[in-house]
Amino acid sequence: MTSRSIGMGFAALLLLILGGGAGFLLGGNHWLGKLSVATVTPDQIATAMSNDDFWGTYRENTLIVNGSVASVTQQSGDTQIELTTSTIFKVYCDIGSAATSVKSGDPIKILAEAFPAKRLPSGVLLTGCTIL
Repeated sequence: MTSRSIGMGFAALLLLILGGGAGFLLGGNHWLGKLSVATVTPDQIATAMSNDDFWGTYRENTLIVNGSVASVTQQSGDTQIELTTSTIFKVYCDIGSAATSVKSGDPIKILAEAFPAKRLPSGVLLTGCTIL
């Protein structure tokens, strides 16, 4: 192996490292620039899901949901809060095993990520919710 081929190999490796680092930094800024917070109502979420536009509208959003509690249920150690809607579609928030004292009729503000939401036959389930 000649010193010229070693130098070319080193230059190619350096170029690869610099190009990868630049791509990583620019790509991160591109995707992070699209993230935002949206303040929404349960009706807006339910309507978006029933119109098959939930992820198109909210996919890269952290949601602050202002509404009222329709019901609170326990399932397998998880607590699900149903939010009051005026539509046929319902909105459910899973707060996991977190303790809560909210009850039907209480006003509530919830923080949730839109991307991991699940479509249900009767509505939308927001997972990993936090009561604010």
